[in-house]
Amino acid sequence: MTIEEFARKIGVSSATVSRAIHGRGRISPQTRQMVLQRMEELGFTPNLHAQSLAHRRSHIIGLEYLGHTEVLSDMFLIALARGIQHVLSEHGYTLLLNPVGVVDERESLLRRWARSRAVDGAIVVGDPDVSVEWLRKLITQKTFCVVIVHHPLPPLPGVGCVTLDLSRGIAQVADLLCSLGHCRIGYIGSIEPDSVLPMLRQQVEAKGGCISPEMVVYAGRTPDDGARAARELVTKSPRPTAIFVRTDVLAIGAMQAIREAGLCIPKDISVVAHDDVPFAQFTDPPLTTVRVDYEELGKSAVEMLLAMLERRESVELHRTVHTSLVQRATVAPPLHHKTISLPGGI
Repeated sequence: MTIEEFARKIGVSSATVSRAIHGRGRISPQTRQMVLQRMEELGFTPNLHAQSLAHRRSHIIGLEYLGHTEVLSDMFLIALARGIQHVLSEHGYTLLLNPVGVVDERESLLRRWARSRAVDGAIVVGDPDVSVEWLRKLITQKTFCVVIVHHPLPPLPGVGCVTLDLSRGIAQVADLLCSLGHCRIGYIGSIEPDSVLPMLRQQVEAKGGCISPEMVVYAGRTPDDGARAARELVTKSPRPTAIFVRTDVLAIGAMQAIREAGLCIPKDISVVAHDDVPFAQFTDPPLTTVRVDYEELGKSAVEMLLAMLERRESVELHRTVHTSLVQRATVAPPLHHKTISLPGGI
C-alpha cells in the first residue's frame, strides 16, 4: 500500500499522513494520533526511502566536528549529540556524525554532502577561529547550516549560529576566588589558542589577583595530561593557592597529582574546573566547576536547523547558551588569608 492509497483509505490527504509520520508541519495532535492509530490498525508501514527521493530529502542531519580522532570518548560531543538526537528522533530524522581532523577535510566533507544531497542540513561544531570566509564558501553549497561557536558571527543568509557564552561562568570563577583571598592563581589549559585564559585573566586582574605567565601550563586532553601539568605548578615557589583547570577531565588528573604531592584540596590548593560533566559531583572532594549545558546547546542548534529546513517565516538565527558556576567542595580561602567581600560578587 502506498502513502496515497493509505491516505484515501482513512480520508485524509497524503500531506497530512506525511506530517503525522514525521511530526512536522501544521497538524493537530488529535489528527496525528488518529493517523498513527490507523497505521497500526491497518498495518501500514511507509516507504521512507521512496518519500525521501520524491521530496529530494534524506531526513538525515550531519554533525561535523573538528577535533581529535577519539571523538566518541569526548564527553562534550556525547552530550551535544544526545541533545541533537533527542530532537531529531521526535521529527523523524537520523543523525550522521562525521569527525574531521583539519579544516580542509571539513570543507571537502561539506562539499560532498551538498553534491550528493546525503544530508538535508549540517550542524558544525566550530573552532574558536571559524572564519566568515569559510562560512561564505559553505553557503555556496546551498546547504542549510547551524554553526556552534564560542563567539558571535556576523549575520549570513542560510547560516544560523548558536553561541556558547563562557563569560558569565568565568566571571563567577574570578569573583569566587578573589573574594576568598586568592591572588596567585594557576591555570591548566587544554589546547591553544585558548579563549578562556584572557577572559579569566582580565577578570582576576580587575579584582587585584594575578595569573602570571609562569603559572600557565598547557596540558592536553586526558587525566594524565592534567596530572603532569599540576605537578609542574605545585613545584613552583611560591606555588599557586588556587588552580583553574580548563576541563573536568584534566581536573581529575590534576587533583590526583596534588594529593600525591602531599597537599590537601582545598586547604592547601583550591581547584576550579569547567564543563560540569556527570562525574564532577562524585570526585573527592566534589569538584567546583562551571556548568555548560551541552545538551541544551545541541537542542538549540537542531531546533534552529529544522526551522530553517521548513522555511518558517520567522526563524531566530542566533541563540546564546550561558554558563554558570556550580560550587561544591574544592574551593576554600587560602591559608593565612581572610575572606573579603567584592562589590557585585556572587
